[in-house]
Amino acid sequence: MSVLFLSCNRVQQAVTPDGSEILDDKETIKIGFIYSPPDPGTTRNGTELAVALANEAGGINGQPIELLIRESMKDPLLSTQHAEELIAAGVLAIVGPDYSSEALEVGGVAQRHGIPMITTYPTNPKVTESGNYTLMAAYIDPYQAGIMANFAIQELGALTAAVLTETGNAYSEGLSNVFVEDFTAQGGKIAVHQFYEMGTTNFTEQLTTIAAVEPTVDVVFLPGLGSEFPLAVKQARSDDIGISAIFLGGDGWDRPDLVEIAETAVEGSFFANHFSPEGQLTENARQFVSAYTEKYGIAPNGPAALGYDAATILIEAMRRTTDLTPAAIRDQIEATQDYRGATILSHFDENRHAVKSLVINTVKDGKIQFHQLIIP
Repeated sequence: MSVLFLSCNRVQQAVTPDGSEILDDKETIKIGFIYSPPDPGTTRNGTELAVALANEAGGINGQPIELLIRESMKDPLLSTQHAEELIAAGVLAIVGPDYSSEALEVGGVAQRHGIPMITTYPTNPKVTESGNYTLMAAYIDPYQAGIMANFAIQELGALTAAVLTETGNAYSEGLSNVFVEDFTAQGGKIAVHQFYEMGTTNFTEQLTTIAAVEPTVDVVFLPGLGSEFPLAVKQARSDDIGISAIFLGGDGWDRPDLVEIAETAVEGSFFANHFSPEGQLTENARQFVSAYTEKYGIAPNGPAALGYDAATILIEAMRRTTDLTPAAIRDQIEATQDYRGATILSHFDENRHAVKSLVINTVKDGKIQFHQLIIP
C-alpha cells in the first residue's frame, strides 16, 4: 500500500463563537496522539502541554502544531484502527499509545507505513520489536526491576525476599523474573515465590505462605498494575497474617488510589517511578511542574511527565530536521542525547529503548513522596 506523506495541512475551519467561519492561511504540522483514559489519562495532559508550549515558542520552525487525539481505552484493536486513521489524515508521527499491549500492535502499523512512533507509558522491551520506527520514552521493565533488586540489597540491606506475581500479566511476570535474577545474583535469597490471578480479592493463601517463612523475609516484591496489589498489601498487614517485611513495587504503584485502597498498610513501602514533582528537579523539570500545575491545578505524576517528554522529544527532533519527512524525523528522535525535560534521557540504545532517569518513591505520612533519583 502506498501512502502519501503530507507534512502540513492548511487550516480553513476555525469558527467564531457565533458560528461564522474564519479562514486562516496558516499551515499546521500534524502529530497523532493515542491515549487511554481514564487510567493513566494524564499522558494527555502532558502531551497537550508540550504542544501548547511549543506553539507558543513558534511551533516547528514557524509552523503551528496540530495535535490529533484518539482515545483507545486500552484496546489494541481500537489503537491500530486509530493509527491507520491518523496516518491517513496526514500525521508525520504518533505519540503513544499508553500500554504495551497496544504499542505492540500499533508499532506494526507505524512500521508498515514508515511513520515514527514514540510511546508514552509502555515499559515492555518487546514494544520496539516491530521495527525501527518505534521508540520508547519510558524506561523498560528489566531496568526498573533491576534497580529495585539493587535497592533492596544495597539500601535496605535485605538478605531474603518473597515475590508475589500476577499470573498471565506480562508486566508482573517480567518484573518478577528480573528481580529474582538480580536479587540472587547479588547474594540475596528468594525464600518463596507466590502467584495470584487478576481479579483476586482474597490473598490469604499466598500471604500465609509468605508469613510462614522462617526466618521472616526482609522484603516482598509485588509488581502489580491493577487494584489487586494494594489490597494484597492491606491484607498482609492484618493481625491475622502479620507480615512486617518492607513491600517493594514497580511503576504500576503510581496510582492515585494506592493509599485509599491499602490505607496505612502501604506506609514505608518503596516503588520505582518515572517522575516526582518533589524530587531533585532540573531547571527544565521545575518549569514543567510550574506550567503543568498552573494549567491543570494539580501537580504532574509519572504518566503526565512521560506524555510531556515523548511529545517534546518528538517536537525537538522535528525542529532539527531540514525536510520534515517521517524518515528524517525518526532518525532525529533516535539521535536524541542528553535530553532534559520532565525526566532525563541519556540516549536511546540499539533497541530504541530509553536509557534514562528513574525515581524511587516511598509512602510516608499517608502520602506518596520522593525518596531517591537515579541517573544513568
